[in-house]
Amino acid sequence: MKQRYTMYAISAIATFALATAAWAVDPVPGTYNSTDLGGPVLLGRGTQSWVAPLNAAHGVGDVLNSASWNGAALGTQWSFSCAVQAAAQTVTDHRIAGTGTVVFDNTFNGGAFFLSKTGPWSDGIHDLTGTLGATHVIATVQYVNNQPVGSRLNIDSAGLFDGSQCTLTFVIANGIGLGDTDSGALPANYPAFLAPDCSPTRAYGSWGDASQITFRVDCPVPVHSTTWGRVKAIYR
Repeated sequence: MKQRYTMYAISAIATFALATAAWAVDPVPGTYNSTDLGGPVLLGRGTQSWVAPLNAAHGVGDVLNSASWNGAALGTQWSFSCAVQAAAQTVTDHRIAGTGTVVFDNTFNGGAFFLSKTGPWSDGIHDLTGTLGATHVIATVQYVNNQPVGSRLNIDSAGLFDGSQCTLTFVIANGIGLGDTDSGALPANYPAFLAPDCSPTRAYGSWGDASQITFRVDCPVPVHSTTWGRVKAIYR
């Protein structure tokens, strides 16, 4: 009886291992552009939460939250969330007499991403997830008489797919800052303001739209060892 139970346990473990391996699916390598660039990637919406009004912490503790927008729902195709900024943002002021640009340079760390199984990067069966490394956000704000009149965002990030050695590079070449809680409430159908623990509990922050998006998926090429016998066979 004991031997039979042991064999059953080994069989069950092997079956579980095979099932787990079956779920570890690599993404499909390639470059995928957003719809405004002729590709399949949906445009997006995003928020950057603040610790306090007026971003009084100067970026420390800010959290990113972004997702695809299909015109009716957020996050049906992709999302990038919970990246946290540890240090104060760098500010470069190019204004003359109150008119000109101010550049805010932000670096976030950590977080996670999701890519839907419906995209060309997957097999149509498995959603893909992963962890983010560093995310760099540059916001260029145009001022007239010390009043902000426009904002452009450039974002790049990189991450590693779960259960895989494949990597993801994510770039937004043209984001538009639309508003912040100093001047109004967060509109409906925008990602929530997140706290560092990813809970949607913050009340302050900014929001905007993302376009000219590029996903780049890269996977390592397997290296096969060659024996001396195989070499001889090739040149025989």
